[in-house]
Amino acid sequence: MDWKALNPRVIDEFRRNNGKVSGFENLPLIILQTRGARSGRLFDVPLIPVLEADRVFLFGTNAGSASMPNWVHNVRANARITVEYGSEIFLAEIKELPQVEAQARLAEKARQSTQLQDYLRSASPRIVPVFEVIRQSKHLDGR
Repeated sequence: MDWKALNPRVIDEFRRNNGKVSGFENLPLIILQTRGARSGRLFDVPLIPVLEADRVFLFGTNAGSASMPNWVHNVRANARITVEYGSEIFLAEIKELPQVEAQARLAEKARQSTQLQDYLRSASPRIVPVFEVIRQSKHLDGR
């Protein structure tokens, strides 16, 4: 799949429809805005988060690619991010989970998702990182 071509369309539809995107009807979807690790430019990336009660996690699967997703390099360099979820926009900090905790969380979720199992298998031997998104404000304007 050509994500570079698809992502702008997903982002546009997400913003026009308060976070709803055709093809993702039964999945949560966020737009993660990161600052480029080398360029300093802002990048918007649509991602499917893992929601657990009041916690939000992101898995760096890159759809099973052997290469690390660019957003991972960016958040490792600058953990302050902006998140769009539905009609909300908020500031957050992203924290990478220690490898043991990350692998346990991936294994738990993979038992529930054959797609995640496939992604982990095809990404191997690359270690898939797991990040927690920690909300810093209710809304971008601080509400």
